Amino acid sequence: MSLKEILSSFNGGSSSETNINEEFARMAKHLLYGGHFRVMNSKNIYLEEIEFYYHEEDGRIKDPIMYHTNDHEGKPLPYYKLGRFNMHTSGVDVTFENEEKHYRASFLIRAYRVDNNPIETRSTYIYDDMFGMGIPFDEPIEIEWVEDQMSDDVKSLTLKGTWRRNVPEYKKDDDGKYIKEETEEINDNTFAYGKSRYVKCHKPWRFIKQH
Repeated sequence: MSLKEILSSFNGGSSSETNINEEFARMAKHLLYGGHFRVMNSKNIYLEEIEFYYHEEDGRIKDPIMYHTNDHEGKPLPYYKLGRFNMHTSGVDVTFENEEKHYRASFLIRAYRVDNNPIETRSTYIYDDMFGMGIPFDEPIEIEWVEDQMSDDVKSLTLKGTWRRNVPEYKKDDDGKYIKEETEEINDNTFAYGKSRYVKCHKPWRFIKQH
């Protein structure tokens, strides 16, 4: 499938969280096993780990950690067209928002591999690998999605679905604003970030390719 076909196949908008989980798991198999990015016709970038983000502006499912939302920015934002790159402090998102259904959706490239090199888990390093090092200033940046041969038995492809890295659970304060849920408990459902400890987000929207 082409990248646009994968992204446009997403069935979002006024959805249940269970349905969104199933949709992301299905898409992740095609994104992680069904293709890769080719940069300037010379460098191949294979996705190894991705995190999904989904926020309904007028619906029930909220994702307060997501950057490109009206709630996060405190003002109405234009919707990205299908398949746009969105660069921010955590790395690079590929977006598939929908203005008619009023939802924001994207996946963050959390880990990747350039050609046969070791897997890179520092997500911001993709700035150089995809958009920076060795790209001439007087030529357009060419990035294309190359379809790879995928197993006919899609169900046999294995993925690990888990919590999004360093993403906390959110709760509403007395003023109705979303705040990170801090805790002093140390267990598998919490994580430390900086000087604080948080409850892990319950959404299993990070998918890791299994080798």
